[in-house]
Amino acid sequence: MRVSTYELFLPLTGEKEEEIKERTLLLNGLYGALDILKKEDADRVKTGDFAGLPLALRERLLLRGHITCKDKDAELADQKLLGRIYRTVFARSSIEPFIMPTFDCNFRCPYCFEHYRLHHGQQWLDLNMSPDMIEAVFKSLKDYKNRGYKVSGCTLYGGEPLLAKNIETVRSICRHCKEMGLEIKALTNGYELESFIDLIKEFKFTSLHITVDGAGPVNDRMRHHKSGCGTYEKILKNIELALQQGIRIKMRVNVNSDNLHKIKDLIDDITARGLTKYKNYSYYFKAISDYDHPENILQEHEIIDELISIGFTAQEAIEHQNQYKGLANGIQKLMKKESYPDFNPCYCSAEAGMMVIDPFGHVFTCTEIVAKEEAAIGYVDQERGRIIWSFDKARWHTRTTDLMTSCQGCPYAFTCRGGCAARAMARYGSFFQADCGEYKKIIRYVASRVAGRAWEENHTEELTLSLAGPVSRLTEKDRKTIMETRNLKEIMEIIENAGFALK
Repeated sequence: MRVSTYELFLPLTGEKEEEIKERTLLLNGLYGALDILKKEDADRVKTGDFAGLPLALRERLLLRGHITCKDKDAELADQKLLGRIYRTVFARSSIEPFIMPTFDCNFRCPYCFEHYRLHHGQQWLDLNMSPDMIEAVFKSLKDYKNRGYKVSGCTLYGGEPLLAKNIETVRSICRHCKEMGLEIKALTNGYELESFIDLIKEFKFTSLHITVDGAGPVNDRMRHHKSGCGTYEKILKNIELALQQGIRIKMRVNVNSDNLHKIKDLIDDITARGLTKYKNYSYYFKAISDYDHPENILQEHEIIDELISIGFTAQEAIEHQNQYKGLANGIQKLMKKESYPDFNPCYCSAEAGMMVIDPFGHVFTCTEIVAKEEAAIGYVDQERGRIIWSFDKARWHTRTTDLMTSCQGCPYAFTCRGGCAARAMARYGSFFQADCGEYKKIIRYVASRVAGRAWEENHTEELTLSLAGPVSRLTEKDRKTIMETRNLKEIMEIIENAGFALK
């Protein structure tokens, strides 16, 4: 009997940012079990003094995977098994299309990772997705849907997808989405949004994600119009117009060393304008990944520190910091015990079902590499209305933590998930190099506080379900079938019988 290879021992932090000294959080990164123990019992577990534990507690920790009779290889086999189940059943059964009406954009943001597309020239930028290409794209999506794939909605992407001159192209895409019953959202700079209000309401967009990087001149330095004029006032007026029409707005604030200490000015301004009173409005901050100017790059925790320094509580700061909020929401959902912990080995949809389709029909699996034709993993065949994939698709879809040697056996494998593939390539020249960044620090910060607040509220010791139970119900024959078969139905029957999904 030993402590799991995937075990983390974390302090508990209460709502007032004080450590709950008499308790410790045990987080098992393989099975997703979160348990709160008396500190003296946690210390016994950490040192391997299992005989000193109360019998009932020892049995509970064994059943939930915190301590185990398995050796490291057997636990690693469980990680690979769970990773394969996710990749085969969940990641490969859904499609997440991002459709680019154009590569053109009316902004010239200095940190934009698409700046290289400008080298193609304005004539190339002016080209829109043609009616024939739109037909072919949606014929291929319908084919996927007819074959049992879940098409999870459509995101309009660019360039800038909501340029007034391209409204008919956007309308055509939206009509096809409506015919397929797809929800629509858009990532937009919001500058020409007033031209699209009626269209957005007609097709019932679920949300608009609009970026504003500071109040007034701060934003105008970072998000300036190609004509050289400022953009802040018009964007804010358009956001308010959309909110008044009931459109859901998520405002993203990209942060680097230039605007970090101007966050308060932006918050004060959007509050004074009354934007925060709208229930359909939210905002969050995200550190910029600008590898052309590494001197400007921040750590995500610096945003948390800045928010706290201007009066936010730690909980409020987490709610407004993109990387922290997603993890907090995930843990809070698990604590409802309505589902088993996530065992997703894919950092993002780029390793799963995302397909970014550009105006010319090139298909990419990552939004950060569009316009680099050599990075395309397929193309839309207009005549047949099908997507033809290249072998490069497999390179992305096998970049998962169950297959990456550096991530195997890591307690953070199903939360960090190896980090961003595009950033790993930019930093290390390899997709298969882990780019963990701050994820470990973020996980420790968030889990300690979410669990600490839960303890203060209800003193529940067993916070989540554990995957150790369903995994233990798999026979050796089941495991062999999962690892070898290509028959999705076979795998589905096995995991349903093992109880991976709650009925």
